Amino acid sequence: PAPVLDEKSIREDLYGDKQRGEEVRLRRETKERVEMKKSFSANNQIESDIFVNTPESRHADPQNVTVDSSPSEAKAADASNTISIKPNVGKEIADAAFNAAINAGVPLPPRPAPSGAQQPATNVKPQTVDRQLTRMVEDRIYGYSRDPTGSLQYQTSLQDPSRAIQFREGVRLGKALTINIDRLVHFAKKDLSHGRLEEAQEYYTKAIELDPTDGRAYLGLSRIAQRRGDLEYARKLLKEGIAKCTVGFVEVKGPRRNESLKKKNSMSDDEDDDDLPTLGTIPDNGPNPFLLQALGTLEQRSGNLSGAEELYLAAVRSRPSHAAAWVSLGQLRTKELRQGVNAGRACYQSAERELRRIGAKPNAFIYTAWASMEYKKGGDSDSKAVRRARELYQLALEADPRCSVAYLQLGVMESDCGNYDRAKECFEKVLKFDQRNSRVLQAYAIMESRRPREDVDSRRVLDLFERALKANPRDAGVYQAYALYVAELGDIDSARNLLKRGTEVDKRHAPVWQAWGVLETRYSTAKNARDVFQQGIWACASSCGGQSGGRRCARLWQAWGVLEAQEGDHAAARRCFSRALDADPRNVAAVTAWTLMEADLGNYADARSIFERTLKLFPPRSDDKLSLWRAYEVMEERAGNTSAAQQIFQRSMREAMTPRDDEVNPNNIPPTMNELLISDPQSPVNGDLLSIKEKSNEVEVSRWNTGSNNLDAEVWINNGSIEGKLPQKMMKKLRNDGANRR
Repeated sequence: PAPVLDEKSIREDLYGDKQRGEEVRLRRETKERVEMKKSFSANNQIESDIFVNTPESRHADPQNVTVDSSPSEAKAADASNTISIKPNVGKEIADAAFNAAINAGVPLPPRPAPSGAQQPATNVKPQTVDRQLTRMVEDRIYGYSRDPTGSLQYQTSLQDPSRAIQFREGVRLGKALTINIDRLVHFAKKDLSHGRLEEAQEYYTKAIELDPTDGRAYLGLSRIAQRRGDLEYARKLLKEGIAKCTVGFVEVKGPRRNESLKKKNSMSDDEDDDDLPTLGTIPDNGPNPFLLQALGTLEQRSGNLSGAEELYLAAVRSRPSHAAAWVSLGQLRTKELRQGVNAGRACYQSAERELRRIGAKPNAFIYTAWASMEYKKGGDSDSKAVRRARELYQLALEADPRCSVAYLQLGVMESDCGNYDRAKECFEKVLKFDQRNSRVLQAYAIMESRRPREDVDSRRVLDLFERALKANPRDAGVYQAYALYVAELGDIDSARNLLKRGTEVDKRHAPVWQAWGVLETRYSTAKNARDVFQQGIWACASSCGGQSGGRRCARLWQAWGVLEAQEGDHAAARRCFSRALDADPRNVAAVTAWTLMEADLGNYADARSIFERTLKLFPPRSDDKLSLWRAYEVMEERAGNTSAAQQIFQRSMREAMTPRDDEVNPNNIPPTMNELLISDPQSPVNGDLLSIKEKSNEVEVSRWNTGSNNLDAEVWINNGSIEGKLPQKMMKKLRNDGANRR
C-alpha cells in the first residue's frame, strides 16, 4: 500500500528533530536556573545567620528590611560582588532580588562545601589539552592512520593493511572488516532457517560484494540453490568459492595452564577453550576444506561417488584436523562403497588423532558416527560391537553433554537390544533441552510400539507421533513411520492418507513412495501400486541419474520388480531389476530378489551370472558381500548342487582369510620384541625386554613365512583337508621332474 502523507506526518518529518532539540534546550536551561536559584537561597541563608549573630543585628528592627536591588548599589555593596538579604525577607522579594542580580550580570557566590571537605585552591591554572597526544590516542583506538600533514588515510584495521577503506569513483576498494561479514552471515543464516530464501540470498550476495575471499557466503548460496533443486548452480558456486577463497588456518592449543582450574562436569565449553593457551597457527595446505567437503557431499548426493571421495581426501589433505571431512569419508566408504569396518575405523581414528595433535577438544560428531558404524556392522547380536558402541557414545556425551544425535542413536540401539527402559531414559533426557526434535519423538514412538503386546500403550504411541508432526510438519520420515504403525493397527485408509501427505511435504523422499507402493501392493490393486512407483521415480529422479533416475530410485525399481514378479510378468520384473542395478549396482536387495525369481523359474545359469557379476563390485570381507555369498550358497543347496554350494563356501572363506593391502598400515603396526632387539642391540630397553622374554613361559614352536618363492599358491580347507592350487609354471616343473625320473 502507498504511504499516507498527511500534514502532521510531513511536519513531523521536516521539523520534528528541530522542535525536539528546542524543547531539550529549554528544558536544560530551566533546570540550570532552578539549580542556580537553590544555590542562591542556600548562600543567603548562611549570610543571614551571620547577620543575626552580629552585635548590630541584635538591636536591629525586625521590620526593617533592606534589599540591594539596583545594579550600581549591588556592585558597590560588597567587594566580592555578593548580595546581602536580611533574614526577614520574603520569598517574593528574594526572587525579585535574584532576577535583578542575574540581569545585572552579578556572579553568584560559590556553593558552600560540605563539612570536612577540602577547599579548592584559589590560584588554579586552567588545564591545557595536548592536541597531539589526543590525536595519537584517537588513532590508536579507532585505527586511523594519518599522513605527515595530519590528514586521515582511512585505515580501519590495525592487523590487516589490505582492509583500508579507500574509494575510487564511488566504489570501495580493499576488504571489509570481518565483523561486517559476520553480521551479514548471521542474518542470512537466520533467514535461511526460517525458509526466507530471498532475504538470505540478499545477505549472502552483499557479503560476497564486501569480501569475495570469505567462503561462508559461497557455502550459504550453494545451500539455497540446493533447496531450490538447482544442483548445477550450487556446484558452480562452490567451485567459484574454492578458487577465490584465501588460505585459512587452524589454531594449535597448548597444555592447560593450571589443572586445578578444571572442574569436572561444571565447566562450560567456552571456559574450557579459554583455559588452553594458543601456541600458534597451522595454515591450510590447500583450498578451503569446508567448501571441498560441501562439494564432496553434493557429488555424493548426485551419485558421483569417486568424485566425492577425491574431494573428501583433498579436504583432509588441506586441513588434517577437519572432522567433517573425515566423517564424510568414513561414511562414504562404509555405506556407499560397501567397504569393511576397518576402512571406517581408519578414518575415525585419524580424525581423533589429528584433533589431539593440535590440542583441540574431542568432537562428539566423530564419536557418534563411529559408534553408529560399529553397531550397524556388528548388529544387536554381537555383544562386543554393542559394548564398543556404548563406549563411543559415552565419549560423545562427555565431549558434548547436550548432543541430541548421540542420545538418539544410543536410545535406538538400546531399543533394538530390548533395553526399553534405558532407551526411554535417553529419549527423555533429549526432550528436556530439545523438546521440538521430531526425530527423537519418532524414535520414542517406535520404541514404545515395539514393547511386548501387553505393555504397548497405543494411545501414547499415537500421541508421540502427533507431537513429532507438530514439531516438524514437513518431516516425511515421521509420516512414513506413523503410517506403518497405523496400518499395523488395521486402519489402511488412514495409513494411505498419511503416506500421501508425506509425499506432498517432501516429494523427493523415496522411502515414503516405496512404503506407499508396498501398501498398495498388499491391500489394493497392482495398477494403483504401479502408478505410485512411477510417480515416485519421476519425483525422486536426479538430473545426472540417467534413464534409471539415480541411486535414490533404486529402491523403487526393486519394489516394482517384486510386484511384477508376484503378478507373473517376469519380463517386466527383469526390466525393473535391471533398472535398479543400473541406478545402484551395489543394491543387494535387487540382486537377491532377481536371483530368487530366476531360481524359482529354473534359470540357474542366469542367477549365477548375476551373482558372479555383482560379487566383483564389493570389496572382500564386507558385510554386503558376505550376505551375497550366503544367498549364492543357499540357492545352490536348494537346487541340490551340494558340491557347488561347498565350492562357493570355500571361495568365501578363502577370500575372508586373505589379508587386504588397504587395511594394513605398516606405520601403525608396533614392532615386535625381536625387531626391537635386532634394530638396536645397545638400547637400554633391551635388558628389560630380554628379562621379560626369559621370565615368560612362551616358547616359539613354529613360524609362518608369509612370503613365497616358487610356490605362489592358493590354499583352502576342504572337509578337514588342506588343499592348494599350484601355478602353471610349478605344474610344468613337476611334470618335467617326473619325466626325468622315469
